[in-house]
Amino acid sequence: MTTAPSFTTTLRDKLPTRLTRATRALAWATLISNIGIILTGGAVRLTASGLGCPEWPRCTADSWVATQEMGMHGAIEFGNRLLTYVLVAICAAMFFSVVRLWNTHRPLVVMSIVILAGIPLQAVIGGITVWTNLNPWVVSLHFLASAGLVMVATMLLNRVSLELRAPGQLDAPLVDGARDGVTSGLAPIILAASWVAVVLGTVVTGTGPHAGDPGSPRHGFDPDLVTRMHVVPVYILCAAAVVLIIRQLRLQTSPAQRRAAWLLVAVILGQGAIGYWQHFTGLPILLVWFHMLGSALLMVAATMVFDRYRAKYRTRGLGDPAEPETLDAAPTAR
Repeated sequence: MTTAPSFTTTLRDKLPTRLTRATRALAWATLISNIGIILTGGAVRLTASGLGCPEWPRCTADSWVATQEMGMHGAIEFGNRLLTYVLVAICAAMFFSVVRLWNTHRPLVVMSIVILAGIPLQAVIGGITVWTNLNPWVVSLHFLASAGLVMVATMLLNRVSLELRAPGQLDAPLVDGARDGVTSGLAPIILAASWVAVVLGTVVTGTGPHAGDPGSPRHGFDPDLVTRMHVVPVYILCAAAVVLIIRQLRLQTSPAQRRAAWLLVAVILGQGAIGYWQHFTGLPILLVWFHMLGSALLMVAATMVFDRYRAKYRTRGLGDPAEPETLDAAPTAR
């Protein structure tokens, strides 16, 4: 007697068993959506809507949703909460697109699990920020958790793209060009300096005027002092980026390595310009928001450099030969 397949078995059988261009599209969506939630969270804080929904997980003690009486601030905060479900849907789709590849592409599955698990953790941290009246330390943790997810999403995209660039090839390295002790040593310095700069940047933000709500606490630090502390790792980052660019001229680096280095330089220059501009113009909301975007892009760029010079990942040789791609494809494909 034949037993009918269960719903779980049927669902599992319908999940992808190889990486395709759809997988890479989901990896891109995962990265973009995790950057996007940073921007929408920044909009909540910069519009003083952080307590637009004064309770969590409910919006108010009596309602799960924002009411008309709560006005614009309630709508903005509740809208940001709703976007979390969009993020969950995208990252869940990413997970299900690779979960059946556990035996062959385990790093990809693990990264997708980390990202998916990080979203409810982020929601809990968001709830704690509400319960603590937007304590700046908790707000900083909320941002840093998102920055960490952006880093992992960048790594995931790099690896999925590599597999699709080398369909069927076994052991093709993510580090696909020349490197030496200097460039290999600079990669972790660049990533570490970027993280220190971002962490100290949250302290500067917690000392500044944009608390998320007029009644929320602020750090009692000297604004000029914490700003000067913030730029120290930035100067280290700038020096490391310049040395990396110069060193590349003496090596047979790959186009992907050069793109990663120049992307880092572009992000540093943009962040520096916005940072000084906002500092000397009284921290206007729009510039602060762009600076938050720059912080997310800095994590992407620093992670790209790290991957191109230090990653140990190699292809599993199980790509889809029916979907070959040329070597002139997207920047993150090698």
